[in-house]
This record gives sequence, structure tokens and C-alpha cells, in this order.
Amino acid sequence: MSDHPEAVCLVVPCYNEEARLDLGKFRAGPARCRFLFVNDGSSDRTAELIRKALDERTCLLDLPRNVGKAEAVRAGMLHALRTPPLNEAAWIGYWDADLATPLSEVEGFLRFCRCLEEPADSIWGSRVYRLGSSIRRSYVRHLAGRLVATAAGFLLGLPSYDSQCGAKLFRREIVESAFAEPFASRWLFDMELLMRLKNHRIVEYPLREWADVPGQRSRILAMAVRVLPDLIRIRMTYGRLP
Repeated sequence: MSDHPEAVCLVVPCYNEEARLDLGKFRAGPARCRFLFVNDGSSDRTAELIRKALDERTCLLDLPRNVGKAEAVRAGMLHALRTPPLNEAAWIGYWDADLATPLSEVEGFLRFCRCLEEPADSIWGSRVYRLGSSIRRSYVRHLAGRLVATAAGFLLGLPSYDSQCGAKLFRREIVESAFAEPFASRWLFDMELLMRLKNHRIVEYPLREWADVPGQRSRILAMAVRVLPDLIRIRMTYGRLP
């Protein structure tokens, strides 16, 4: 993989994913990809399942306690950056364990980037309804996403349509500046990344395919009650974009 000019390392945060984690789909993913699964202090057999699947493309970072998705992703990104052969990848990113964004979209991300007039430092998946795409998103999730994006635009000045999609790639060179410091928010860390990388070129890639995965409703409702406090916390930490 290290000889490939667009090799990718994907950090996959996992918390109690035993029932949903389909390691077969990861093994069948693009040959350019390595996977670093981060077990975020799961209380089920998630770590055991991953250990049984370890191979030359699959690694495990086993956190001793649950720290939440933001810090699990941060720990994974920094581990990938500092650990060979993971740090030989041109792109290091993170991807949701449920594969709501299929791994086939990795190729779409990179094709999209090659078509840009100016090189991008980071590519973010965006769930935009459009002709030719298959975005199967519940009304509740879609409405929640639009409300969060609107609030973020008002309070933080963020122009992103869909900052919360769990599929993102970063050029290896900017990972340290993006993830070196702990996040102020446990839930909206993606927005903090936009604030931290305000002087870098970030582009949104309109996904061709995305699908709701059963079992997410409770997480959506839990996040909804935390949005405003977290947005205020981010505003107090970073200010507002002009």
C-alpha cells in the first residue's frame, strides 16, 4: 500500500458495535485502504471480534475506557499519523463503523479531488439529495441535520452543508494541526475541525450513496439536547468565522 500515490488509512471508531460491525465488508474494501479500528472502551465483544480479524490491512487501537467519539477519533488519527505503515498513507481519515457511507465512496472522494482546479487539504462527505444519488436518510435525521447546520451557520459562521457526516479524509500533512489538541465538544468535534482548519482548503463531496442504519434513533435524540451547549462552547473557544 505504501507505494500507492493515493493510499488511504481509515480510522474507524467503535463503541459496542458487536452486533453491527461487518468486518467482511471492510476486508472487501478498496485495496488502497488500511483500517485502524479504535475500540472506545466497549463493554461487549467488539475488541475480540476485531482482534480475530487482524491482518496486514487491519489494526486495532484498544482504549482502556470509553472517551466518546471525538476523543476516540482524535486518538486514532494521531496513532495513525505516528505509526508505520499507517503513516505512509497520503490520506488519513475517519469512517463510521456502520458503513452508512459505503467504502466504495473512497474512490469517489479521490476522483472528486482530482477534478478540482485547486488541490484540497481535506474532503468531507456530504449527504445532498440530488438526481443520480441514493441518499436514504430518515426525515428525523435530515431535519436534525438541517437544524444543526443552520445553528452552526448563525453562531459560528460555518458554511458547511453537512459537517456531521461520518466520512472524511485529510492529507497526512495537516493531521497534526487538526487533531493535536483535545476537543471542547464531545459531539460536534467536526465543527471544531472546520474552525481549526479555517486557513486550509476543505471541500464537500456530494455522496453518491448513503443509507440510515438501524439503531441510530436514540443517538440522534441524545445528540439533539446537547447541540446548543456544544455550539456555545465552540463559539467561546474559537470565536466566529468572518
